[in-house]
Amino acid sequence: MSDQEIQIGQSTQFSVNELVVVTKAGKIDITSIFEEINIFDSIFLPVMNGSVLIKDAIGLSGKLFFDGSESLLIDISKDSNSDIASFKKAFRIIKQGERTAGKTSSETYLLHFASDELTYSDRQRINQNYNGTYSYAVQKIMENYLKIPAGELGGVYEESCGLRDFPIPNLRPLEALEWIAKRAVDINQAPNFMFFQNSVGYNFASLSTLLTQDDLLDITFQPKNLKGNNPFSELGSARAFEVVSQSDSFKKQRDGVNAGKFLGFDPITRQIAKKEISFGDISDTMKKANDNLDFSEIFDRDGVPNTRAFDSKKTVSIFSAAQKLSEYIKKMDPTSISKVDNIEDYLFQRKSIISNLMAKRIKIVMAGNFQLTSGFNVNVIAPSKGIKEEGDDNDDPSISGKYLIVASRHIIGFDKHETIIEVASTSTNNEFIPTSNPEQTKELLEYA
Repeated sequence: MSDQEIQIGQSTQFSVNELVVVTKAGKIDITSIFEEINIFDSIFLPVMNGSVLIKDAIGLSGKLFFDGSESLLIDISKDSNSDIASFKKAFRIIKQGERTAGKTSSETYLLHFASDELTYSDRQRINQNYNGTYSYAVQKIMENYLKIPAGELGGVYEESCGLRDFPIPNLRPLEALEWIAKRAVDINQAPNFMFFQNSVGYNFASLSTLLTQDDLLDITFQPKNLKGNNPFSELGSARAFEVVSQSDSFKKQRDGVNAGKFLGFDPITRQIAKKEISFGDISDTMKKANDNLDFSEIFDRDGVPNTRAFDSKKTVSIFSAAQKLSEYIKKMDPTSISKVDNIEDYLFQRKSIISNLMAKRIKIVMAGNFQLTSGFNVNVIAPSKGIKEEGDDNDDPSISGKYLIVASRHIIGFDKHETIIEVASTSTNNEFIPTSNPEQTKELLEYA
């Protein structure tokens, strides 16, 4: 369908094609009584969820139980004749809350909803051993426990690296999928897999893959709703933005982004070992979205760089690397060596990877667009602040660049649809000095 066939007056417009509560007695259309719809997704959440604010003057709440058997059907698009930036999905209503009496014979309340897989998962437990890749286990859990065939996941599905022989320790299916994602490694041995649901479907993919996908659109910061502007072009124009975090050197240090140490004990061989991990050990296994890593090497007063400050973060756990050197295990159970879960390869590193990603975040308010969902990339072109000389670039290189959408919130109100996205990145196109100057430390210590 061409742009000319779609009637869009403003970029924030929307059309509610269907908003229906399915009850024991049948379908109830709530299009005329809803005040606001909120729909959430995040790379850190296994399912989508949200809420709908109802202004009830027909006694709907008294006629229904809202006992968890009801479902909510949502079909929203930019225009009733188009499927551009549209959203259509069924949810399970999981809770009614915040009931407030109005001034007249009405009341307002929230209906909280989530993907049906959440409640279905909560009714089950997995006590099963899996033999193969972690991706294979994800596929089987989706098929056998959540009844979703692998071919219908909808989102990005990536094969993890390495064969494993492991039990699922009495977890709900969705909990098991998150448990697996924390342990899976990609082809470069980076423990950066995420399991989440977005508006496209379910995803099991590494951050390296997500960060290097093509971006959906360029986000600019131009005036909106001007006479003569094309509403389609304004879909890429932000209404507002907030730099949530750009650099937190103290938190990076505490979370082991710069460097740290893994202390391990093998209960089988009774070996104790330590593994020193630097920023490069982790970053070299990860792919980046922009030209340069957003990281600087800083020397302290002893001349030690932050990439060698291994005592700044310590993780203690059991580990299995020593088993590969045991002659007894090689003789009596050789297959276990190749399938053992290498805790020392992901427990410390994963938190460092996530912390590094979330260190640089921007919150952006956009015109309503369901294509802006977690797991996709956008190219942010942020304006430079302050006085500019003639010929200077208008872009702010410190925050402009390619970002991963880590969370999105769609707000459909009475008269407009807006999308708030939170984006993050581990890299930048900004040219910077990657190593601190010794004079900086000297001034710090000698200034009086």
